[in-house]
Amino acid sequence: MVTKHDIRNGIRGGVGRFKREVTASFTKEELGALCAELGISDTADPIASTTKMRQQIRVAVGLADEQENASSGDFSKGELEDIAEAIGVEPTSDDEPEPLF
Repeated sequence: MVTKHDIRNGIRGGVGRFKREVTASFTKEELGALCAELGISDTADPIASTTKMRQQIRVAVGLADEQENASSGDFSKGELEDIAEAIGVEPTSDDEPEPLF
């Protein structure tokens, strides 16, 4: 069974970020990389809020019609699946990072 952690790690790998061993929400940098992958250009500002980036991601993948109506909280499992599909990532079960040694 693919978990939220597996999907997030698949997305992280899909946008060139490091996968994590522990379950964690996306960092600001990871959200920025995801925005870049989705072609969201107005998040280049390094102080763009994570709230704004989450809303823009939801709009870009069709989860909301406009930013003002989009949820600003963490992504649900279903939303993560839609995001992974939008960037062409096929999440796998137990998607852990490669050992560093």
